[in-house]
Amino acid sequence: MATGVPSQTESTGEIRIANKISEIARVADLVDRFGARHKFSNEVIVALNVSLDEILNNIISYGYDDTAHHDILVRLTLCGGNVEVVVEDDGRPFDPRLAPAPRSSAKPRTEGGVGLHFVRSLTDGHEYASRDGINRFRLTKKL
Repeated sequence: MATGVPSQTESTGEIRIANKISEIARVADLVDRFGARHKFSNEVIVALNVSLDEILNNIISYGYDDTAHHDILVRLTLCGGNVEVVVEDDGRPFDPRLAPAPRSSAKPRTEGGVGLHFVRSLTDGHEYASRDGINRFRLTKKL
């Protein structure tokens, strides 16, 4: 009997990827499918994909001191009028909320920071915690 309430599998999407840049495409596919299933606007899907691309790229490129295999978890969940995204990894602790805003300057940029600024501007809420060797970054986007 249908209750009209989405089941856990309908309101949550999850994937584990390896710490390889090529794996980010699998996350984009998850976002696209999850967004289509829940009728997200294109603006929301693009914001989530750009944000996750930046976050995952930073984790994979800068978060590990070795070249060993590491799993990164990405979970999407509907929460009322928001979509919540959680990214968990076992890399070096790094709170993306503390990255300084990019400086405007006529000189060419030599350091990063622009991507995380995009993440902050494209999404609505941000939380970070590191405990027991696991980093957990949670962001929300209003639907």
